[in-house]
Amino acid sequence: MSTTSRTTDPSQAAWLPGNRPARVSVYAAVGSVIYASGSVMGGWLAVTYSAAILSLLVVCALVAIISGHMGRWRAKRRGLDGRWISLLAILVGWLCILYAVVVNLVVVGLIAGLAVLVGPSN
Repeated sequence: MSTTSRTTDPSQAAWLPGNRPARVSVYAAVGSVIYASGSVMGGWLAVTYSAAILSLLVVCALVAIISGHMGRWRAKRRGLDGRWISLLAILVGWLCILYAVVVNLVVVGLIAGLAVLVGPSN
């Protein structure tokens, strides 16, 4: 009679054991929310619209979406935890991408509106 015991790896997180994509999706979703809030360096419009912050927001959101789908698939196939947290990360990722698109359209619209108002008069 052999008993199998799980060895605990100290590098593993205490929650969602064995479902690394679900954990990655949560971390990426939190990162994209932090970048979307503009709390990285302070200020809403200047920081949010800078190309580096906006691209980091989109990259984190894409990582959250892709790893969220992987986490949901792994949880379904292997019977692991993390299906709902992965779904939440997918939704947050899509909302952050939508936010980035809206902010981009608003800023471009403001710049175009100012260009029309200040433009050369003949």
